[in-house]
Amino acid sequence: MVKKLIVAVPALGALLALSPARAQTPITPALAAATFDSAWSVVDRTLWDTTVVARVWAPARDELRPRAERAKTVEELRGVLATMIARLPYSHFEVIPGEVQARLAEGSNGEGGDAGMEVRLVGERFLVTRVDSGGPAAAAGVRPGWSVDAVGGKTAAERLALLAGIPGAREPRGRQLYAWAALAPALRGTPRSRLTVRFRDGADRPVEKTLTLAARAGMAEKFGNLPSLNVQLETRRVRMADGTTLGVIRFNYWFPVILPALNAAVDSLRGVDGFVIDLRGNLGGLGAMAPGFAGHFLETADTLGVMRMRSGTLYFVANPRRVDTQARPVAPFAGPLAVLTDALTASTSEFFAGRLQQLGRAHVFGEPTAGAALPALAQKLPDGDVLMHAIADFGGPRGQRFEGLGVTPDVAAPPTRAALLAGRDPAMEAAAEWIRTARGRPAAP
Repeated sequence: MVKKLIVAVPALGALLALSPARAQTPITPALAAATFDSAWSVVDRTLWDTTVVARVWAPARDELRPRAERAKTVEELRGVLATMIARLPYSHFEVIPGEVQARLAEGSNGEGGDAGMEVRLVGERFLVTRVDSGGPAAAAGVRPGWSVDAVGGKTAAERLALLAGIPGAREPRGRQLYAWAALAPALRGTPRSRLTVRFRDGADRPVEKTLTLAARAGMAEKFGNLPSLNVQLETRRVRMADGTTLGVIRFNYWFPVILPALNAAVDSLRGVDGFVIDLRGNLGGLGAMAPGFAGHFLETADTLGVMRMRSGTLYFVANPRRVDTQARPVAPFAGPLAVLTDALTASTSEFFAGRLQQLGRAHVFGEPTAGAALPALAQKLPDGDVLMHAIADFGGPRGQRFEGLGVTPDVAAPPTRAALLAGRDPAMEAAAEWIRTARGRPAAP
């Protein structure tokens, strides 16, 4: 079976938990037992924490396998597997139903339609935090700061009600992640299809807009048994009123498809006073990409992370960049480096931001990250479902932890409705001011 090493995307678990109930699917005792044994054996072979294997995982098999054999439906078996997995004290363990994986994969090969806006839960309201220039939402007149009241006939309150029974949604970061997972898929569909969304505008007046979905921009990346993901990269050079220049790089996944463009983006922005790496909404990806990207900003081969597996230990060491994409000699950028984060900043993004912060090389602005930092594999099970399972512990070289803790920003700068309606980005503004100050420039009059 095809497997790929990734730093897994916790949102897949959120989407699973929020998936609507489906008709019961019968399963034979033999297939139920084979699926249970496959899931249990995979974790038994790969879980790095042998104490948990002995004290938790082995007893779980003895207790729960008879229940799996008695399962009459696929859904009942999933409940048994969920009970077993819940006993593990780590993130990145989920059983993704085969039909959910298929639904996630629909349109994710570059043919999917998108509303051209991003939404986050701020307080108890879904707020539009970003509108893509030239996208469907922009064409319909939607503005940042508007709240979403309903999408496709289901209200925001109904979608938030789905979170009530999810333990991971009880703390603020988890609530933001699950809330995003409850709404984001509803804003996608077939290109050129029409989607009705009910908003409240800046004056809190109800406004209904019909959006004609457009094909999502970006590049498709397929990893193992996970659905294809749409990878996007944006770069821009910003000149502030006092002449300070910023190089802003924003991307949503760490996958190889964007690596050449990512390196070229850094090269194109050399000479700016400071860099801003915007990892808000970046759910993770291939952990091995982070040391290479960090090498654009580190002069020495610092250890960014240590991955402890059953089979051994792997060190993620920064690779300082001495040549650019055209093989011309360069030095790593030594100026101010800011990283923007939020509750959807996870996995690879967390250890990149967290370790550069710990090394004193970067300042972090925005909101605390997801606290889901473990590397994982996705394996197809005999019944067609997919098991996502962590296969290593991950931390800093001196035992620093991000799992369960996340990264705390140096400067807290969460979005507010007032700021969004005014066209402001508090995290970006705080980062820009820090860079200006770090460069020793006086404030603009």
